[in-house]
Amino acid sequence: MSSIPSRFGRSKYLQQPQKTESVKSVYASHHATVNCHECNRTMVPRVVSYYGQPLKSISPFCGATFMKFPSGLQKFWRRFHTRTLSFAVFYRLAIVALGFSLIGFFSSEEVLPHNLGRVAIFGTIIFAPLACAELIFQCVEQLAAKLSHESNYYWAILVLLAFIIANQFKDFAGYIVLIFIAMFIRGLISGLAQVSKTTSKTYLNN
Repeated sequence: MSSIPSRFGRSKYLQQPQKTESVKSVYASHHATVNCHECNRTMVPRVVSYYGQPLKSISPFCGATFMKFPSGLQKFWRRFHTRTLSFAVFYRLAIVALGFSLIGFFSSEEVLPHNLGRVAIFGTIIFAPLACAELIFQCVEQLAAKLSHESNYYWAILVLLAFIIANQFKDFAGYIVLIFIAMFIRGLISGLAQVSKTTSKTYLNN
């Protein structure tokens, strides 16, 4: 007489239980609660909004502000003020300024048409200060990054030195003003480029 396991198949009764992988919780490594900076109590921040726009999060116990949410203008300024540490833009501006200088030189030597000399002068006047401004910006920012310092202090020292030099040496005042204008134009162009770049990335991700 055959046994029950042999009659119905031994594999059905002797089959090893399969190991199931444990599913991690959605909240693994994430904390739903935080500690308040004022009352040091564990809490879930409450979001305060104004016409659907989140302004800040507060503690439900003491009402202290836990985090502020940036507005649309602040987000735009953050994207506008993004600093890119690279000498690539300086190299391009320097090559363009050098190209206009060579055109002006060959135009003065009558190798090229004389009319190109005026274009070369305007191109050199525009791109040479921009290249100088880009070089100053990159040197200051990269020096501050290597020394792990805040670059705002470096810029404050440079502005103070510029005012002192312009006050002591009147002949250099025009050059200093030209550098400040070039720095402003450089920052404006760089900021608009950063905003357009981040906007296009956001549009592509969506």
